[in-house]
Amino acid sequence: MTGDGPPPQPEKVLQVKVSVGSTLLVIGAVAAAITLLNMFHAAQRQIGWLIAASVVAWLLSWIISLLDRVVPRGLAVLATVLAFVVLVGGGWVGVRATIQSEVARLRTALPAGASDLEQRYHTAADFHLAERIQSFVNTLDDRFGTQAQVTAAAGTASTYIVAGVLMLFLVGYGPRFVSGSLRQIGDPVRRESVSKVVYRASSTARAYLLLTLLQAVAITALCSLVFYLLDLPAPFVLGLLVGWLGAIPYLGIILGGLAPLIAAATDPHEFTYIVLVVLLVGLQTVEAVVIRPRVDNRTVRVGPAVMLIGTLIGFELYGIGGAIYGTAVLVLLWAVLLAVPDRSAIPASGPPQLSSADAKQLEPPPPHATETHRPEVVPGHLAGDEH
Repeated sequence: MTGDGPPPQPEKVLQVKVSVGSTLLVIGAVAAAITLLNMFHAAQRQIGWLIAASVVAWLLSWIISLLDRVVPRGLAVLATVLAFVVLVGGGWVGVRATIQSEVARLRTALPAGASDLEQRYHTAADFHLAERIQSFVNTLDDRFGTQAQVTAAAGTASTYIVAGVLMLFLVGYGPRFVSGSLRQIGDPVRRESVSKVVYRASSTARAYLLLTLLQAVAITALCSLVFYLLDLPAPFVLGLLVGWLGAIPYLGIILGGLAPLIAAATDPHEFTYIVLVVLLVGLQTVEAVVIRPRVDNRTVRVGPAVMLIGTLIGFELYGIGGAIYGTAVLVLLWAVLLAVPDRSAIPASGPPQLSSADAKQLEPPPPHATETHRPEVVPGHLAGDEH
């Protein structure tokens, strides 16, 4: 052997062995995922009913709990459900024909405005604005047009009946299901911790959604009135779009305001554009500076990404109803994540301070207290030495 260096070490080769068990596990996981996906597609409509009924029952439980303080619970449930049916059902019947007719007007107004903008600005032409607006109008017509109403009319009554019965069942027995599920946790400390997380998340998320709903109604009413006075086509649908997308914090009102701005492109008066820009920017500023901080401090802080994801996924799966209920579910899950305590965080007050008595007990004893007294040994006077 020559050379002063150490002998070369053999290179380690990574070896991957695929066993029969791991192969079967991967095949089983893929098969289970495909089965669950097929089951979801097969039961997609029923799952939508369950989600909608659960969200409505959860939101109404707050009103029922308020009425339960002054009247019997059965009467509180009956009054709340009847008021909900009258308001929602009567409101939908009243605006259904208006939405249908205004959607038909938007089918021509929005593409015409987009084409006019493409002729004026090259950026709009490069963005293919007219093509995108036409796709949006077609989707809107598929959801709310005449053909969509005729197609959905056959199953509307049965759907409402099933969802209504399921909602009543969850209103009556939903709290028992939740409390029974929490009692399955054996550890009392963990059960109390989980109960606090569930209660806090449910309360804050429900308050956030109710305040957001109130904001959407107010924005829809104000924008619809202004759009009507400006003689825009389909003022109610455009106002509803601004109010609905206005639930997205910090940018939703501007996003919803793009449709009325495009619809007003064919208007030769610049005053219409000035009023629209002032209205939309003003509402968005008030929402971001005045309303949003107060809502976040009293409920839960929800960013625009959560609302936007819930709206897009819900609308793709179930339409406008799925966008509403899907967003509510996502807000609840987000509130649960924020309500979970961070065990690794140090309290703001710092580590606990010891009292003077405890600190004195923890002080090390003085050195002489631990030494054993020994007699001094003098050299020459050992035991047994006698002189």
